[in-house]
Amino acid sequence: MTTRRTFLTQAAASLGVVYLGGLTPEILAQAHQHAKSAPLNLDGQLFRFFSKQQAADYEAFAEQIFPTDETPGAKEANVVHFVDFALSEIEPQNKSDFAKALVALNEQAKKTAPAAASFAALTSMQQVDIMKAIEKTGDFGVLKFYTIAGFFCDPADGGNKDKIGWKLINFPDDFYYAPPFGYYDAQAAKEKA
Repeated sequence: MTTRRTFLTQAAASLGVVYLGGLTPEILAQAHQHAKSAPLNLDGQLFRFFSKQQAADYEAFAEQIFPTDETPGAKEANVVHFVDFALSEIEPQNKSDFAKALVALNEQAKKTAPAAASFAALTSMQQVDIMKAIEKTGDFGVLKFYTIAGFFCDPADGGNKDKIGWKLINFPDDFYYAPPFGYYDAQAAKEKA
């Protein structure tokens, strides 16, 4: 039986590898420096992009994508800190789209539960209902993309803390790869010989 977590991890493995390919040594060095100074939690710590409330709302969203259960989830993987760095340093051109997506998330939260102060203040079931309501929108896609990227990124970027995402999908932390990469490469080598 394929679970939501299994499906997401398999899909994200491909996206993570593609995303990592665009990182330069300079960006990785900046990410590493940011990761060293990144706050460990939301209590009294400063973010570069997020306000404290935005960070709480986004972290609640990310926790619904990768919940903490028998394995660590988005919170333990430090996804919110990766996104804070990514939007500040790697892809600042996406700040407005991400902020707009957070606004849409909270607007839907107000429609669904008018008394709610924010998305983060809702129950888990209410959060899931809100996410289902915006699932087909680009706003949902933006939030989900960054969640997956932060969960499976190079830990030097501030996310995937303790290689949580990599361990979940059994990603080998070699960063040195030699052919054959799989069955298809082995077959090609045999055919050439």
